[in-house]
Amino acid sequence: MGERTARMKTVLTPLLCREARALLDLDTAEVAFVARIPVAVLETFEAGHATPSETVLATLRRVFELGGVAFTPERSKRGVELRVCA
Repeated sequence: MGERTARMKTVLTPLLCREARALLDLDTAEVAFVARIPVAVLETFEAGHATPSETVLATLRRVFELGGVAFTPERSKRGVELRVCA
């Protein structure tokens, strides 16, 4: 539960979503395809016009984390970092 709780502390915001996507060098269509959501849902969220369901937010977060993104708004100016594989 400790790791899950730590992961859930940072809410996926439109800014963090854009930064994570940029860090992985993916466009909205690529992320939407992998997350299996409409591109318009992602674009609307990133623009700050609407917040998708918790399920969609969790899916987006999982996509980014599987790509190697660590959400670190408390440590990083961008709020995201690539995890270092040992």
